[in-house]
Amino acid sequence: MVGAVIGDLAAWTWEHDRKCFYEKLVSPEARLAGYGLLPIIMWPMITEGGLIHKHRLYMECGKGLAHARVSSVEIPEEWHKWCHSEYDRPIPFDLKIALIISAFIDSGFLSEERQSHLDWTSFFHGGKQEYYAGYIIRILRLLNQGKTKDEAIEAMPSAVINYYPSGTEHDWRDLLEYTTFAWRCFYYSWDFTSALHNAAKCNGNCHLAMMLTGAFAEAMYGCSYSMTKEKFGGHYEFIDFSKDLNPNYREILDRARIHSFDNRFFFKKNDAMTNVERHKWTAIENPYSECIIDSDFRIKMMKAYKTSWEERYGVYLDNGWFYVYRSHCILLRYKLTEQSDKTYRITDLQISDDPHAGIGDLGEVLYSLGHITDIVS
Repeated sequence: MVGAVIGDLAAWTWEHDRKCFYEKLVSPEARLAGYGLLPIIMWPMITEGGLIHKHRLYMECGKGLAHARVSSVEIPEEWHKWCHSEYDRPIPFDLKIALIISAFIDSGFLSEERQSHLDWTSFFHGGKQEYYAGYIIRILRLLNQGKTKDEAIEAMPSAVINYYPSGTEHDWRDLLEYTTFAWRCFYYSWDFTSALHNAAKCNGNCHLAMMLTGAFAEAMYGCSYSMTKEKFGGHYEFIDFSKDLNPNYREILDRARIHSFDNRFFFKKNDAMTNVERHKWTAIENPYSECIIDSDFRIKMMKAYKTSWEERYGVYLDNGWFYVYRSHCILLRYKLTEQSDKTYRITDLQISDDPHAGIGDLGEVLYSLGHITDIVS
């Protein structure tokens, strides 16, 4: 959810301060649009479990939209009129899309069982496009669980992420055009920041496009930091929210950040002290190939830890590869390959072109994780 809200704030920054957008993604002056507000409003209801009553959800969303302008949130006039109408008027189409997409995004981290109980398309009286867009929920869950980009869409209807052929003109009229665009912005990115840089090229509803892209990118990369390459300044900035953000909204976003980290399936790139430079990788002899990794230790490796003075080497998972890093330097990468006895082995070990990289760096990570093995020098 937080990634989608940041996407909305980044869209405002793109529209008002390009220099700040490229340096740190979100301006301290950035204002929410309705696209960023609705996921914040819905999040407490969706996370508390149980049945979600339509009247309560509409009341909460309507109340939030009614007070939006007081809270420096920019929403269309039609949205404002609807929330003052006792919800008996037809929902403006773009508001309906915003409601549905917000519900999809907020439900992306839920368990498979919980997701199967939700039918947001019927809840909001959506049509065929909204039905197919509903697969976003499953894609987000799979990305959050550590699946690769290709694995996350293996069983999905093609229309969800391939509604129009690549290279065709954009009409920006259909929801599935936005889901396709957002997926491609994410698919061809290498971290959270680059995904939103791609999405800023949308000349339709930039807030919707960047909100969707931010949700995809958060699921795989996390959204703690904005990082740029050295040739573009090498900025490494914690992504904070605008200074004028309603304290109630900030409280929900802070809770969502903590919830996401505490309930993570794996440690994400944008939570790590890493970088986004392009590296050359070289396969090397693997002295760790006989280390037996059982399923419990694999989970421990995936969840990893934040580096510190005591644990200076860390590891994160990114699109099927585990990366070893230290103090903004990426050192090694490898894969875990399942064996016939359901244990795992470290395979495909490669070293980066960073001068700090050494074969023993992985041993430091294994030691920090509690694996009994000699650290290779």
